Amino acid sequence: MKAMLCGLAAIVLAGCGTATTHDTAIRNAVSNRLFLYQAPSDGDATLLVVRDNGLFGGGCSSQIFIDDKQAAQLEIGEQAAFRLPSGTHAISLQNSGACRRLRDTRVDATLGAGEDVTVQVNARGSSLSMAKR
Repeated sequence: MKAMLCGLAAIVLAGCGTATTHDTAIRNAVSNRLFLYQAPSDGDATLLVVRDNGLFGGGCSSQIFIDDKQAAQLEIGEQAAFRLPSGTHAISLQNSGACRRLRDTRVDATLGAGEDVTVQVNARGSSLSMAKR
């Protein structure tokens, strides 16, 4: 009986050791939560906004604003690409759901024609920053 219980415990615990990419892979946001700046034009720059994966933040949605217009809604572990004309753009973040309200969270991104710039939102949806190059 004792050997059988040990064997059963080993089988159950073996399932806990499997790896998944759900908590590490970043996926593209679904198209119905991308509202603006999706069509490419000549001379545009690409702004990539990535919301990190993590243990906390799953009940929090991040609203991404570009130049005071809602451009997307990101969930944990999602990213969205925006095609913007060159120049300086204000990127801001608001959240909703089971997360605390933010103060003014904003970064200014200066984009040149053909340039790619990445902005990161932490997993909790509480901060916005320029990604390190």
